[in-house]
Amino acid sequence: MSAGDKRKIDLVLGLAAMLVLGMLTGIYTRDLPLGVEGEWEWPRVRKEPAFARLLIAATGVAAYGGLAVLGYRALGVSSGRAWREMGWVAGLTASAAALQVFIVVGAPEGFGPTKWAVIHCLRESTGYYEVARREAAHSPAKFLADYPNWIAERGADHLGTHPPGLIATYCGLLALMERNDAAADWLTAATPPSMVKGFEQVEAMQELVIPRADRAALYLASLITLLACAGTVAPIYLLARESLPPRFAWATAALWPLAPALNLFQPLADAGYPLLSATALAAAAWASRLRERPGVGAWASAGLATVSGVVMAFGMMFTLAFLPIGLIVALIVLTTRSIPWTRRFETIAWIGVGFLAGVAIARLATGADPFAVWWWNLHHNSRFYDGGRRSYLPWLLVNPVELAIAAGLPAVVWGLAGVITELRRVPRTFWCALAVVAITDLSGLNRGEVARLWIIFLPPLFTAAGAGLAGLGGGLQAVLVTILLTGVQTLGLQGLIQLVFPP
Repeated sequence: MSAGDKRKIDLVLGLAAMLVLGMLTGIYTRDLPLGVEGEWEWPRVRKEPAFARLLIAATGVAAYGGLAVLGYRALGVSSGRAWREMGWVAGLTASAAALQVFIVVGAPEGFGPTKWAVIHCLRESTGYYEVARREAAHSPAKFLADYPNWIAERGADHLGTHPPGLIATYCGLLALMERNDAAADWLTAATPPSMVKGFEQVEAMQELVIPRADRAALYLASLITLLACAGTVAPIYLLARESLPPRFAWATAALWPLAPALNLFQPLADAGYPLLSATALAAAAWASRLRERPGVGAWASAGLATVSGVVMAFGMMFTLAFLPIGLIVALIVLTTRSIPWTRRFETIAWIGVGFLAGVAIARLATGADPFAVWWWNLHHNSRFYDGGRRSYLPWLLVNPVELAIAAGLPAVVWGLAGVITELRRVPRTFWCALAVVAITDLSGLNRGEVARLWIIFLPPLFTAAGAGLAGLGGGLQAVLVTILLTGVQTLGLQGLIQLVFPP
């Protein structure tokens, strides 16, 4: 490494440190607004985390940083063996899940697993569990078949703007726990005491009793979200690996589970959606790459393209945020210069086949027309801001800043370094995603809450951070410091901002 590159790396890390500390200080002193004043702002935490719990969380971040460094060093040595990469990524996935558990331990009292129970149960937060229990659980098939009529009567809220995927998931988990007493007992016994406290708070507030099977189902739903969020490191690695060497793809994936938004929004399903978006994007990117090869490569490409379409169709059963993901997928395929246009359009066609197959399966499984549901979702979403004043220009400027903080400022700084110093190294997946994010911002459809709403866009944007490390030749120290700085930002924000409105 030249002295010039070392100075550049020190500059990147120094800038990241100043941004993190400056941002946390500004929020703590209330000099930095948490939205647009007079329109909408994120609420602040009024409790401080216990030092012992914060120390435990910091220890988890440090241990994870050590693993990230080991993997970065190991994958820097070329072996040509795919199973070796798979082994390291599997280890990273398990470590990501453990890390997110450590991070939540460091939250102030009432804002850790306690909120998991509250968020599931309160209609003001989501409402999907309440609908599943009160309206759908007695006959899920009938409820889903009639969903187009049910959604037509809803307003411009969370329920009115979403397909029935989450309600169906809650119904399935409730039925599973009611029919499996042993599993319900085991999950109930394994539920963290702080989450039990959350259930007790809800029972006291609403003067009801949450059945044992329901508690087990809600804890299982929380675990599924956490594991899906952690498991996103695997498709992110594959997405980055399509354009970057192993060690820099590893660095890209290793930053993921530390991203502030992913941890602060647990256990909302938004934290789990990136698993689907990253999988769809990675499958499409590799489908395009394999299309260069004749014979088996062509069939493998068709298979991956179909998988990408099916995954997006599945995601569309939960949120319409997969519409812009579909646009990113199309752009990734169409900007693959190594294959002729005919093969690009063939890949798009296979993706379409997969998507339509997924939609057909959903239609057969539920009896409802997904397109009718989506039409009503879009109709309600168009009226989402009718009830309150949301200016266009302020949110146009605030949204990118909020997204950068949600991703983690150190990762953003490395991404900017890649764009500035090694433009050619930056994967096309980043540019495609950035273009769609810019279009979404300019559309004015999201004026606030993009830290949650745009989580689904983060996986392809993270690839620029790996390109920045590759361009400057970042070593073990750079990776470790980046991990630790991101951990500081996440733990700091967790003690300052509350994003899911517990009581």
